[in-house]
Amino acid sequence: MDKMIRFPISLSGYEVEGLIESDVPRLAGLYQACSDYVLLERGEMPNAGMAREEFENFPPNRTAADKFMFGLKATDGEIVGLLACDRDYPQAGCWWIALLMIDKSFRGQGVGRAFCDDLFRWLKSRRVKRVELGVLAENEQALRFWQRQGFELLRIAGPVSFGAKEHMVQVLDRAL
Repeated sequence: MDKMIRFPISLSGYEVEGLIESDVPRLAGLYQACSDYVLLERGEMPNAGMAREEFENFPPNRTAADKFMFGLKATDGEIVGLLACDRDYPQAGCWWIALLMIDKSFRGQGVGRAFCDDLFRWLKSRRVKRVELGVLAENEQALRFWQRQGFELLRIAGPVSFGAKEHMVQVLDRAL
């Protein structure tokens, strides 16, 4: 993970910031602001360790050097969005979006869409060919969001355990 890696954001009044493990306290506030998602995913309310886990969990055969954590910072300095990505996973030339979280009070305003569109432009400039991600089967709102972004169903995986819950995961992909 490298705090210096950023990409330009088209949203006025926002900035993309690379996050590292020392940013966990700042990220913990976003987890609280996204408690609806955390409850859906894990069956429990956010706690201090959940933000830290984002920096410690990697896909098979991946390391911290392959993980990119991008925070969307508002004018007041607060992190209002997170894109956690894994480079060259599940294969070279493909990036995996491990998590997108947008503070509840910023949803429905095009913030998430712009954050993702700008990430995709940046990835394309780096010659990335595809993006994949997983959506919890019961998260219909997220599925609609990603479908509007041009993602299509690749396969169903699972069950996968998150906290106290098990989920089937819809794996989606799109070309860049």
